[in-house]
Amino acid sequence: MKDGSHESLADYATRLVYRSELTRMQLKRKILARGALENAAEKICDEMQEAGLIDDRRYCELFVSTHKELGFKRMRMELLKRGVGRDLIDSMVTFDPEDEIERAGELIRHWGPDLDTKKIWGRLSRRGFIFSVIREAIRRTCDRSS
Repeated sequence: MKDGSHESLADYATRLVYRSELTRMQLKRKILARGALENAAEKICDEMQEAGLIDDRRYCELFVSTHKELGFKRMRMELLKRGVGRDLIDSMVTFDPEDEIERAGELIRHWGPDLDTKKIWGRLSRRGFIFSVIREAIRRTCDRSS
């Protein structure tokens, strides 16, 4: 922004949070990229948080519910990258082997029966599913399709 005033930066931040859900860290990075000083960016983030416009817990809930195609490991990594705190992630993202196997199996079925096992392994591992989950999902899915 040419005008780096608090008001113009706050207006910019407001437009951002109305456009899409953001974590506090994501919003702060965007404000800093506009040329704001650290303390000004913090103040704006505080104001947005107090107004309920940013909420890392809400962001985490939304992310988890809309990214079912990701495994536990990748989901945690993506949330950390977006600035969600470890304690919050620990409370919101828990590893449930049966749920992971079922979600991996759904992806395998979605991709179709013609996909070879090597490609399935690669796709699932890139999505953050762990070895034991991938192995079991492939076993169960192949057994069902026989």
